[in-house]
Amino acid sequence: MKKTAEKKCGAKIRVAFLITELSRGGAEKALLQLATTLDLTRFEPVVFSLSGLARDLENSLVPLFREAGVETVELGLTGLRNAPTVFRRLTRELKRRQVDVLQSFMFHANIFGRFAGRAARVPVVCSGIRVAERDAPRRLAFDRWTRSLVDAWVCVGEAIADFSRTVGRLPEKRVFSIPNGVRVAEFETLERESANADFTWVPEPFGRRKRIVCVGRLAPQKGFDWLLKNAATWAPQIANDWEIWIVGDGPERDALRRIVETNGLANVVFFAGWRPNVPEILASADLFALPSRWEGMPNALLEAASVGKAALCSDVEGVAEILGDDAAPQMCAFDDDKSWRDKILTLASDAALREELGRRNRNRVAQEFSVESATRKYEALWTRLLTK
Repeated sequence: MKKTAEKKCGAKIRVAFLITELSRGGAEKALLQLATTLDLTRFEPVVFSLSGLARDLENSLVPLFREAGVETVELGLTGLRNAPTVFRRLTRELKRRQVDVLQSFMFHANIFGRFAGRAARVPVVCSGIRVAERDAPRRLAFDRWTRSLVDAWVCVGEAIADFSRTVGRLPEKRVFSIPNGVRVAEFETLERESANADFTWVPEPFGRRKRIVCVGRLAPQKGFDWLLKNAATWAPQIANDWEIWIVGDGPERDALRRIVETNGLANVVFFAGWRPNVPEILASADLFALPSRWEGMPNALLEAASVGKAALCSDVEGVAEILGDDAAPQMCAFDDDKSWRDKILTLASDAALREELGRRNRNRVAQEFSVESATRKYEALWTRLLTK
């Protein structure tokens, strides 16, 4: 009661964010946008990272948080051996800072957060759900077992919220949907400047044809193996005019390269690796592709739409929500080889269709998925939970 009364007298609400690491991934970028657009007259943020400070600062978001004036605390988790030490430190920090709301992101941070939050007597503990854990039944079970420690689960879209209520069997009234957001104005600037982008780092024969761009970690979830096998049936037909860029790195890199070699696509598929300028690459693309097996609210699709790109995506969580009424020509079931082949050849051959879909995608994202809108929804949820 004392803490609630203090808030009514105008004290700022102290919000602690907890995430596994602060590399330049989708969840991490969403956290950066949220923490740096909070109403600082009402909220006081601090960001905790379970891992230590990334050695590769070019791949770390820590400098961007600090540049925006948001404090970051790296807890130094390296594995099970020092997990108890990290837990105790996190609990002490939450107590010392008298945190009002703990908002965690991603599974491991959710687990640490809900136990440390309760140990530190944080009034409101929220867990973020960013993907449908279809291949992780133990994680779903653990979420159910620890549901009494959580005041709210914040899902990145309605599809994830429905999955969490039905398959995950989480309490319906404590599951909320707040989609990711993008700063559309920044991407519009990138789109205007994309013609002058410097791609001298791209080796021949790439960089001179129209581009189908895919972005994501090279892992089974993203479906790049399926895309490349499927591409063997259509890429040779358009290879004179088109090339495929796969931007990202991960454990499947070598296996994907073997698929490319086996199917004779070495001159069509370019592995760009991890790049710090993904928005710039998307702005210069001619078509975006998302062949994922499952998703949450795919940031790469939001960013591609923000720069006016047409897309072809598998029908997974978040895609229909982003594309709205224009989903049909830009979406097909995962593993539907024929539908994917037919739709990508249609999009590749029709510049007017790509331009129109890209324009409509940009307008929808600007209206429905702004960073500011997402942030206000988080603020309203936390305030409501604190009042209760």
